[in-house]
Amino acid sequence: MSVLLAAALVLAFGTWIPLAQLRPGVPDRTRLVHVAVGNAAFAGVAFLIAGGSGLSFGWRGFWLPLLGGVVWAAGNYCVFRASATIGLARAAGTWTPLNIVVAFAWGALLFGELDGFTPDRLALLGLAFVAVVVGVLLISGSQARTAGATGPGARTTRLRSPGLLWAVAAGVLWGSYFIPAQWAATSAQASNLPLALGILVGALVLALTARAPVRLAPRVAATQVGAGVVFGVGNLLLLALVARVGTGTGFTIAQLSLAVNAAIGIWVFRVPRPGTSQARRVLAGIAVAGVGGAVIAAMR
Repeated sequence: MSVLLAAALVLAFGTWIPLAQLRPGVPDRTRLVHVAVGNAAFAGVAFLIAGGSGLSFGWRGFWLPLLGGVVWAAGNYCVFRASATIGLARAAGTWTPLNIVVAFAWGALLFGELDGFTPDRLALLGLAFVAVVVGVLLISGSQARTAGATGPGARTTRLRSPGLLWAVAAGVLWGSYFIPAQWAATSAQASNLPLALGILVGALVLALTARAPVRLAPRVAATQVGAGVVFGVGNLLLLALVARVGTGTGFTIAQLSLAVNAAIGIWVFRVPRPGTSQARRVLAGIAVAGVGGAVIAAMR
């Protein structure tokens, strides 16, 4: 069951961004609002289908997960700033490994997930963790070279330090946003609803403070909301998976979605073009990260 959850999670998290990008020209904050609407709608439907029970309005069961959603939106703001400064590929190569480190640290500190591991198992876990990070860096590094000197990754050296700080902040926030929902110790459907509402609140705040347009043409809006539904599926599966295999393990597996995203980039958007050295590097990264993720999943 955990393997099926992991596979569906990686597929959902790996496809919602390409789906949202099918409609170019949508401002980032506007896109985020529509994704958040789709996510919240899915969370509400999933909660009702599950029986509509288990949700409390106490600080632990509702307000902390809602705060976690606001944290996710704040992390997304950091992503915007980092991507604008040092480019999406370089920024993702910074925040994605940091996501994993932060999630493992929370799992060990708050939930004792490494207690009882023998030295041999810890060593094997460490090697698998390194494989995932190396794979992620191979993927993001090739994407940075694909952007080229005139692409979005090309910025002056003077601007890179602030961009790096924004990327680090994104890694810390995105590696932490689901912790309050997990700590609520309720069903995934019950904790996912306030989490989704918090994401929606944060997205609206980001859009309104920047005076970004909220309304889109019906077809464009439907695509963005649909991407939000797919993201919502992934978010619910993430909460279900970390309840089974632990925070660090579950979130590390979730980062394999970057491999799906990169594969779609090659064979659908043709960036980088198939057959090029950059594409081969991406495929190597997918293979290395996949092996590491499979080992981590098998250990739990």
